[in-house]
Amino acid sequence: MPFAFCSALLLHPVHETYAELEWNADSRSCEVALRIHVLDEQWMRRSIDAEINSNWQADYLRKHVYFDRKIVKGDDGKEVATGKPIQWIGRKVEGAHAWWFFEVECKDSEPPKSVDNRLLFDREANYQHRVVVLGQKDDTGKSPSGVITLRHPSLKLSLGAPH
Repeated sequence: MPFAFCSALLLHPVHETYAELEWNADSRSCEVALRIHVLDEQWMRRSIDAEINSNWQADYLRKHVYFDRKIVKGDDGKEVATGKPIQWIGRKVEGAHAWWFFEVECKDSEPPKSVDNRLLFDREANYQHRVVVLGQKDDTGKSPSGVITLRHPSLKLSLGAPH
């Protein structure tokens, strides 16, 4: 039994994503690079029965990640979550990880003030999403960062402030 447990840990030891966010004042968008383990990416694709080359990632993101999340009534009268529009850029595989690149459109020229991430909590309740804000420094001289969990799925952001 201990061998099987240790083997499972070696195959996929950490359940987390890593995201870098940066405000682009010229394009009025928040640029995002999200690193996901390829096994989690495969699980997401299979969970929605998407074809391998179908560009399913954009729709999946729009249903699980919200910048400036708000609740609105859908066409059927039910409440649904929404946020600033996400535009898919593409993906790149690096070893055991896939990088997803996308932009959050901010037509009001205002950077998002929060991100709500619900990716992969239905796969693993202890999942963590690490978020780093690039182009800024906190009081210690490091880029501001935070962690999103099932218990705390939303993170306040401070984008676009001076360096």
